[in-house]
Amino acid sequence: MKIKIKFHSIYYRFYLFIILLTIGVVKFISNGKPISAYFLGYNFTISQDQLTYITLGLTLVIVVIFSIFGYKIYLCKDGIYLRKIDLLVGWDEIDSLSHVWINSFSVRNGLIRFYNRKTLVIYRKGYKAICVYNISLLSLFAAKVYCNRIKTNILLASLATMLNVGFGGWVLYQFFFAGLDSMKLWIFFTWMGLFFIKTLTLPLIMTGLENKIHGDYLFHDTAYRKNASKAIHL
Repeated sequence: MKIKIKFHSIYYRFYLFIILLTIGVVKFISNGKPISAYFLGYNFTISQDQLTYITLGLTLVIVVIFSIFGYKIYLCKDGIYLRKIDLLVGWDEIDSLSHVWINSFSVRNGLIRFYNRKTLVIYRKGYKAICVYNISLLSLFAAKVYCNRIKTNILLASLATMLNVGFGGWVLYQFFFAGLDSMKLWIFFTWMGLFFIKTLTLPLIMTGLENKIHGDYLFHDTAYRKNASKAIHL
């Protein structure tokens, strides 16, 4: 039996973070007091503990659902299977793998959406590169398990992911647990600096280094051009 390691889209995490951040801001503003809400003609009063349990339950349900149903790729001893185009790329066909952040920018109905797409880039020998968007960094570690010789940017990608997770965790901790009294001005300015690094500096560094090694293939979205990278987009 062929053992497969499947990877699902992690795009849901973007909306999950927004939901958690919104709930965290509500908790932050309420400053430990019960929260009153009006919904479908009914008045509800939710304690801080109840809101925490609801948040944890909602998070668990969302993660489980999006981690079970559907997948984008799977890795096995033969290579990487791309479900959308029904293609198995063998390990001997792959020159290198990288995990980079490629910025997505769009304007719809007057709303601006800006998002770091966590992208697995498959550089193939003699063929066009493939960008698989919204894939976990763990895909690089899984690739190393099946093909240890393969070249990756696993160190830089891991450092970037740790910064991203640490920053997000700090923001949620501040809103959910630290409370209003502990919020200082230096924390706000530190967040602004980290947000700038996360959204602009790191993606430019990551794609710039990859382009220096493999050629000018990876590009970020602009207001006038989507999916600008010279690659197959999945």
